[in-house]
Amino acid sequence: MMMPPPYFMPPPRRGGGFVRGVFVTLATTILGFSLALNAYLLLWSGLTSSSASAQESVLISGDPKQKIAVVSIEGAIGSDTSKRFDKIMRDVESDADVKALVLEINTPGGEVTASDEIYQRVMRYKGEKNVKVVASMGGMATSGGYYIACSADHIFAQPTTLTGNIGVVLQRFNFSGLMQKYGVEDTTVTSEGSKFKYSESPFRPETPEAAVYLKGIANDIYGRFTTIVKDSRGSRLTTSIEQVADGKAYMADEAKKLGLVDDIGYPQAAYAKAASLAGVTKQQVVRFQRTPSFFEALGGAGASSALPRPEVTVRVDSNLVNELSTPKLLYLYRGD
Repeated sequence: MMMPPPYFMPPPRRGGGFVRGVFVTLATTILGFSLALNAYLLLWSGLTSSSASAQESVLISGDPKQKIAVVSIEGAIGSDTSKRFDKIMRDVESDADVKALVLEINTPGGEVTASDEIYQRVMRYKGEKNVKVVASMGGMATSGGYYIACSADHIFAQPTTLTGNIGVVLQRFNFSGLMQKYGVEDTTVTSEGSKFKYSESPFRPETPEAAVYLKGIANDIYGRFTTIVKDSRGSRLTTSIEQVADGKAYMADEAKKLGLVDDIGYPQAAYAKAASLAGVTKQQVVRFQRTPSFFEALGGAGASSALPRPEVTVRVDSNLVNELSTPKLLYLYRGD
């Protein structure tokens, strides 16, 4: 016996069967259209959520006209961190009910430029909106994380916070010894007169002149870091900037003694201080955060899957070579 084709509707039966068939067909069509529309809207939401407004979640209830905004900076700092932070700050600064800002910082630092962009973004917000900013440090706020904290009017560290580590790393790798071992010679040509054009190359032995030149770049960036700290902390520093900015990381008690932080306390204390600086008494503490896109959410869900992972094949391509061979300026704690 031949099976009926898909979507085959049996012939109407007597006694109302035809009417029932029409009704079932109509209901199925409406249901299918509804499912397709919802899937389309979900997909469109996923594609456009990266530019959507930040999501707000109330941490402490209060007067919605007296908001204390909370924005988190977590993980290693890169260009994506700066971009996400800027998007959130646009929503914070467009909210006229925000009376103060708390930065929750938990990061070892990261790229010099990205750290500076976040710092400048906070300073611009303070200048344009005349809003006080409080920094609340988590487990770690070192190097670039402390650089960002210097944008705050008041800095809290938790009892177990590791902070400081003021300094610059010019991360480089040199493969010249490995190349020499395998008989590979770098014959790259540079223009006459530009003797430092290729001095950062990881494929040639470093010369004393190149070492001095690169050290000068790191020193310039370090000078900017120390200036930021001096301008921010001022007379609150209890020792010279040379002593405090020697690259050491400090626990909270020592950081307070040196004047790098103002108080030791948890986020709730930072919220209360922000309210006090803003002159409000019925504050509503609200966290502003970027909503992950539909595809990011799928990626996060897949990351926790218990399914066995396929074998990974590592390919050395030009992007990886460029990443390893390009000097990188970092405000980053390495733990050494």
